[in-house]
This record gives sequence, structure tokens and C-alpha cells, in this order.
Amino acid sequence: MQAVVGVRGDSERQKRVFDRSAVPMVIADDQRRHIAVNLAARLVLRLSMGELGRYRIDDLTPVEGLASMQAAWTRLLETGSAAGRHEVAGLDGSRLEVRYWALSEVRPRLHLIAFAPATWSERELRPGGEGAAVEPAQSLTSREREVLQLAAEGLTGPGIADALVISHATVRAHFRNIYEKLGVGERPAAVATALRLGLIA
Repeated sequence: MQAVVGVRGDSERQKRVFDRSAVPMVIADDQRRHIAVNLAARLVLRLSMGELGRYRIDDLTPVEGLASMQAAWTRLLETGSAAGRHEVAGLDGSRLEVRYWALSEVRPRLHLIAFAPATWSERELRPGGEGAAVEPAQSLTSREREVLQLAAEGLTGPGIADALVISHATVRAHFRNIYEKLGVGERPAAVATALRLGLIA
């Protein structure tokens, strides 16, 4: 999310970072309509952009969650940010609880919401928990941060290797080290954690 905000003045680069991010993200307008939804979010929500474009956040919120969603939206607009849990109601009747982080006005009258399924463990979302031996902000090397930054911008392993002029095996080794240091088990969780901690921009 911070990567998108970090390129706030450059709409073309902001769109590229948003579209390629492994972290599920949506951009909603003041009426809570889905204006943009990246691929990661579409996969989690199991809906196409065309389908999501027809619905507001309210439409995908269970009736019993509307009051808390409205309170969170008010907090977002008044303070500039909001975070918490939210339940998404699928069109097929399914439910998905997510943890979200939202920033207002990433572009005029457009608001960014990044989220992760609540089933992701605390260890994946909050490194430094039980079993973590090191503080990730101090232990990641500059090269590991470069690898994570490129992953946040949507590059695949081979793309990262090409951009940094290193082998694919070296990229895999960097990710193994990153996962261990951040206490996560997969690339989207590593990117989400690094963005939340400000390890990448």
C-alpha cells in the first residue's frame, strides 16, 4: 500500500504498482464504488472487475456488518486512515473475513484499501511474534529489500532476476531468507508485511 502512496504524484507509476502488487488492493470512490481492483484482490474475491464495478462495498457487506463498515468509512475520511476487520459477503452466499488497511485521498476523492484474508496467521501479518529470532527491519539486507520492492511492483522471480542481473537461483535464495526473517511462508505475505512495516516504499 505504501508503494502506491509513495508514487502519489505519478499516476502512471501508481497504476503500475497497484496493478502488479501481490497484495490484494481496491480503490473506491466517495460513494464506496469499486473504481479499480488489482488482480490479487479479484482472485481473493473471485469476481471480475466488470462484476465488482457494479457493486459498492456496502453491497458486498453482510447486513449485520453495515454499521461497523459505515463507522470505519467515516473514520477513514475524517482521519485519513483506518484499519481493522471486515467481513465480505460473496455473491454466492460465501463469507470471507479480512483484515484491512485503508488510506484516504490517494488520488482526489479516491481511497485505497489493502487487505488480507483473516486466516493468514498473526505470524505472517505481524513478524516478531513467537518464534521470531530477529527484528526484520534491522535484519533485511539492502538486496533483500530490493527484491521485495520489485515483488511489490509485480515482477515475477525471473523478472526480478533480470532487473537485478542475478540468477533465478539467487532470487529464490533471497526469498527463502526473507521468509525466514519476516516469519512468513509465501511471497504475498512477505510483500504485505514489508509494506506495513515500511521496509519498502
